[in-house]
Amino acid sequence: MGKTDRERRHQANLDRINRVQLVCGTADHMRVDHEGTLLERARMLGEEISSHQATELGLAAFDRLLRRAEERDVRHRRDILAFIAAVWNNKALPLVTLRGLEQSVGDDMMEVLDAFRYGRLNLAEHVEGGPRRVARALKEWTGASV
Repeated sequence: MGKTDRERRHQANLDRINRVQLVCGTADHMRVDHEGTLLERARMLGEEISSHQATELGLAAFDRLLRRAEERDVRHRRDILAFIAAVWNNKALPLVTLRGLEQSVGDDMMEVLDAFRYGRLNLAEHVEGGPRRVARALKEWTGASV
């Protein structure tokens, strides 16, 4: 799914949210709760916008981390690859991994975690090059099939 497809999906979600109406009451006394509808739409819109923004920023950060990991002589390459493996394979990652990194690397890791938290798609599948690229980087690191 490319950026255009993700943007189209985001727009479809926004359109769906704008059609939401809360109905309250029972039987013949049912009515649209306009105040409740506005509050619910605002909550859903905030959630959708946060998710979309976090996903786009996280994908860009994941790509930057992968590019760094694909280079041979990069500081913190081992920590970057451990982080990528944890995100891709849903494995535990010691929090100490996030300490002592260059600020740009740490910031990228935090954006990926934010996307992992709010996003609604698998980052490794949607980053440029997809799972093959991730597996290739991890295979070179571990020397085994991932």
